[in-house]
Amino acid sequence: MTIDEQLSKAEDLKALGNKAFEQGDLAEALNKWHHSLLYCAGINSFATLYGARSTDAENDRAAGITSAVYNNMAACYLRQSKWEKAIYAATKALALAPENLKALYRRAEAYLELGRNQLAARDVDIALDLRPQDPVIRKLGERLVKAFEAEEEQRQLDKAAASSI
Repeated sequence: MTIDEQLSKAEDLKALGNKAFEQGDLAEALNKWHHSLLYCAGINSFATLYGARSTDAENDRAAGITSAVYNNMAACYLRQSKWEKAIYAATKALALAPENLKALYRRAEAYLELGRNQLAARDVDIALDLRPQDPVIRKLGERLVKAFEAEEEQRQLDKAAASSI
């Protein structure tokens, strides 16, 4: 199998995963995406067996597929309320595409769900720098402000309770 064929197979599996996700079959989506990642990761392994190396263009194509697949996996994990896995997948996507707005949003949302508000704020700030008027990012920012306000309110209650002891 040539590198081009491997990458085409990875793209096909990504598309099948996307279709499964749209149909609500999250396990099948993750399965297809996982296999897509394996094809992308294996391009140089297979090429070496046949005495070849992948080109920069092929590596870029593999990185693009890999980033998109990890981003899709983050969306899937969010839907499953698997916050840590969503963070992992979004972080992998961001390692390949640091300005990926969707990955920033998804990681921030997972951080927020886990109460890691400072980390969520960092991602929201980056996302707002990239697209200041994005209504979805702004709405997440508003949720984050409410979370910080709730934290502060709880701190004040704890402080008052401690001083009355």
